[in-house]
Amino acid sequence: MFVLAAILALPGIARAQIVVGLYPVQGNIEPGVRTDAEGLIASGVRASNRRQGLLVLRGPVPLKATCEPKATTECLAGLSRKGAIIYAEATVVDGVASVTMSAITDQQQRTAPVTFRFVPGLLDLRPAHYAVEQLEKALTHLTLPSLADVPVPEVASSAPAPVVRPEVLPEPRPVASAPPAPVEVDPPEARDPLSLQDKSSPKSSGWMRKTGIYASIGGAVLVGTGGVFGLRSSSLNNDLSRRYNEGRLVPADRAKYDQAKTSSMLANTLMIGGGVVALTGLTLWGLSAVSFDSDGDGGGNIYLRGRW
Repeated sequence: MFVLAAILALPGIARAQIVVGLYPVQGNIEPGVRTDAEGLIASGVRASNRRQGLLVLRGPVPLKATCEPKATTECLAGLSRKGAIIYAEATVVDGVASVTMSAITDQQQRTAPVTFRFVPGLLDLRPAHYAVEQLEKALTHLTLPSLADVPVPEVASSAPAPVVRPEVLPEPRPVASAPPAPVEVDPPEARDPLSLQDKSSPKSSGWMRKTGIYASIGGAVLVGTGGVFGLRSSSLNNDLSRRYNEGRLVPADRAKYDQAKTSSMLANTLMIGGGVVALTGLTLWGLSAVSFDSDGDGGGNIYLRGRW
């Protein structure tokens, strides 16, 4: 459908006609020669219309209006009526008439001159028609765009689009690389199994030893104090038991009973607490003589040292 529209539009574009008027042929020639020249030019313009050309001749032929005293480009452009004016000059030399003509547009554009010759009385239409055809081409370039510049609608092609296959590049050949240089590894140093015994043993922790001694002494003091309160509680209990058996208890002995109970409670607390503190001190003192050290090979060494 788009192709058909484009084909139908092209003749209309090509037939965008240009109306031209023929200005009276100028030159110092006889009236008969002038009439023959004007007739040949008019015949060439009418032939353009018959061959589907662009030029259309308007009357009268020639035009009655003139540009006096001189036919200037401005004056001729004013006579074009938005078309063009054909201006021609003729001369006769040795019985041969030579006609040079050009076209002037309403924009005061002027084509290059074209020339044809004829013998008065023996009219040959072919040179005049050919000259008018050349003038038509020159005038077309001035007034109308060429057919090559006319945009033609794009036609949607029903043919499938060509499949573009990606170019397969050959794989590059592997570059032979030099083998890696051997890495020299130093052999492990021979170790003397007795060298471990030559290492100096780590020093024991001094704070654990001191803390253990002080805690042991403190625990012993607490245990001793608890023993004192225990003896006092035992003495009071024995005295109250003897007085009870003899029947000599009085209300004033109530205070001794409370003292015995308090002394017993303090004795138990001090002795238990002192025992715990003393045991902790002995443990710290004992651990201060034991140290752990790694030999760097995933194993360990235990050093046991005691001092009295």
